[in-house]
Amino acid sequence: MINWLKGKYYWFKLHYKLKTFINKFSDTKVLLFGYPKSGNTWLRLLLFNYRNLLLNPIASNTITFDILNDLQNNIMDRGTIFSPKNGMPFFYRTHMRYIRTYNLFDKKVFIHRNPLDTLISSYYFYKNREVPFLFQPEDIREKLHDIDFYVSYNISSWIKFYYISIEHADFVMNYSEMKRDPLTSFSNLLRFLEWDFDSSLVEKAVKFSSFKRIKEMGEKNSQKYGNGPKDGSFNGEFTRSGEESQFHHELKKETIQLVLDKFPEFKNVYPNLIE
Repeated sequence: MINWLKGKYYWFKLHYKLKTFINKFSDTKVLLFGYPKSGNTWLRLLLFNYRNLLLNPIASNTITFDILNDLQNNIMDRGTIFSPKNGMPFFYRTHMRYIRTYNLFDKKVFIHRNPLDTLISSYYFYKNREVPFLFQPEDIREKLHDIDFYVSYNISSWIKFYYISIEHADFVMNYSEMKRDPLTSFSNLLRFLEWDFDSSLVEKAVKFSSFKRIKEMGEKNSQKYGNGPKDGSFNGEFTRSGEESQFHHELKKETIQLVLDKFPEFKNVYPNLIE
């Protein structure tokens, strides 16, 4: 109860802090949200590579993770209030499930990825820490080292996030569709955002934001931590592969079936991933 009250008070203060700040600007306010490891950073790289290209069409490579986090530096749940940099949009991001603070934004974009691969990526991201699974209850942290237990334990959280987010999103990005046809998916998003549209720069942004280019950027610039903590507490590689259907060789059949039973829409939302 005490933690619940602390959380309510925190968000009460943060909501009015952000409302006061946001109302100072006439720009269109955009919020990007998604469950952790759903492709949020990939989509941000697409968007901000594109905005960077609008300002500098002769750029020859992707922006780095650190530059991305400088250009798009506002996080809703941290209550940051940085003014947009010249030529950049008014843009916030969050992994927080819907709360009323979402409604401060004009355009709300939800990105989702199939829950099996999402939770596998999440597993490695939170496991490769000085204290693995730090934000999970202490009494189950040891059990979470078992990837099948991790997925089974967290699937209900993913499902709740998905249904609530679909209800409140103005625009939905499906990771599977992005992988299959990034040019069309990204172009549709840009038109929804009503940003200046240049087809040649869209193609260039998509090329810059490929997983191959992003991994090379991370290695070349010693930024393999990506969007993870860069204080040394994260020991893995943020951009692993981005491939779909990892779950076929990572998880037991029983775990996969459990997820399919709990989320029967899986085959319709993410076709071709399950035979």
